[in-house]
Amino acid sequence: MGLFTPDMNNLRELYRTMLQRSLDSERQIVDDGLPAMIENSTNSQLKNAFRTHLEESKEHISRLERIMRDNDGEASRSKCKVTAALISEGSASAKDAKDQTLRDVVLIAAGNQVEHHEIAIYGTLRNMAIILGEAEHAALLDKTLDEEKHADKVLTELSEQINVAAPVA
Repeated sequence: MGLFTPDMNNLRELYRTMLQRSLDSERQIVDDGLPAMIENSTNSQLKNAFRTHLEESKEHISRLERIMRDNDGEASRSKCKVTAALISEGSASAKDAKDQTLRDVVLIAAGNQVEHHEIAIYGTLRNMAIILGEAEHAALLDKTLDEEKHADKVLTELSEQINVAAPVA
């Protein structure tokens, strides 16, 4: 075992570690990220998109916990530093935006960044699950991947409406 991270000697160990980090990522999103985004957004459609994804993210946690129990009997935690950094950066940028519409633009950008990270992770995990012969895990991860892609699409569509209303100079 490494000093700060677990040793990864094979694909199954990497899969387990990535599942743990994904679980932590979703918990950060549910506990901190999305509630702050809901509170700080001013556009009603954007608020609703964040609320919808908050409920989906709670289901993502349940799916990951299920996979973790199937995989090694526990849903232990490994910190996802990337999500922590994305949430922190988005929060700081939102506080710096003086205009409400500009703040919504910042929140959309932060949301898209988190979604793109999650899309990459869930796609990787799904492919690992297939290789490891974990068809049920792959199906659950694929469902989550589809929901993350949909959330990204919704935010992108909202950006096409909201970004043009932001002050340009």
